[in-house]
Amino acid sequence: MAATNNKPQDFSQFWRIPEGDSELLVAHYNRQTFGRHAHERYAIGVISGGAEKLFYRGGHWYGTPGSVVAITPNEIHDGGAADEQGWRYQMIYVDPAWLNDKVLHGRVPADYLHLFRQPLRQDPELAREILHRHRMLQRSCLSIERETILIELLAKVFGRYGLPVAEKAATERDAVRRVKQRLDLDFDQDITLTELGMLVDMDPLYLIRVFRQEVGISPHSYQLQRRVARAQQFLRSGMSIADAAFACGFYDQSHLARFFKKIVGVTPGAFRAGATSGRLIVFG
Repeated sequence: MAATNNKPQDFSQFWRIPEGDSELLVAHYNRQTFGRHAHERYAIGVISGGAEKLFYRGGHWYGTPGSVVAITPNEIHDGGAADEQGWRYQMIYVDPAWLNDKVLHGRVPADYLHLFRQPLRQDPELAREILHRHRMLQRSCLSIERETILIELLAKVFGRYGLPVAEKAATERDAVRRVKQRLDLDFDQDITLTELGMLVDMDPLYLIRVFRQEVGISPHSYQLQRRVARAQQFLRSGMSIADAAFACGFYDQSHLARFFKKIVGVTPGAFRAGATSGRLIVFG
């Protein structure tokens, strides 16, 4: 009788997001092997289970849980399971010209490619952050949130393994004031970090750092809090949850509810019931 292959089926999920013209991959490969090939984009990710082996720049490398993946565009490599368990990984593929502009502040030409000499490094702390940020990118519906996640994460990867990210002088307090004014005024609009950076002549990463240092939260979080605060006003006046969600720039009721409870501590429905009834409601 012919032998059967008892390896589990391969699994993969794939998304595209406009920020960085990026592609996201979540995969568990048992049978898949990749011949030698190259990507036109940076491949940044983490091994979250099993073990992968790959060839890169003339050497063989092994990745286990906690290994961070960093592969330079156009560098030939392969990939396959290092044992019968296969391997699990979460990857982000990002456009190098976008990265040079947004993360490296345009200090290098648009076609510059930074060389990662090691494709795999054991770094559990950064690996956990990549996993967390990857999940956030999968769920996020907001451009400014996705852009913030990508820029901060990629800056950390490059700061640790690649080019240092230089900071430049700026009138920080005035810049933060002007950004807050824009977010207050257009709280319901899908504003990008690029727009905010152009407003105050700051690159997006530097703007995030300056804003967080001055305000305590990122521009994205500040905008969400302004949206939720305005939604509270609308709900207090008796507006329906669906109309409040739309008026405040949320996609739908569930989108509002996800952030509303994180900030207010109760659901929009519970808040509206308490606000319109005039009774004090305690939620345990």
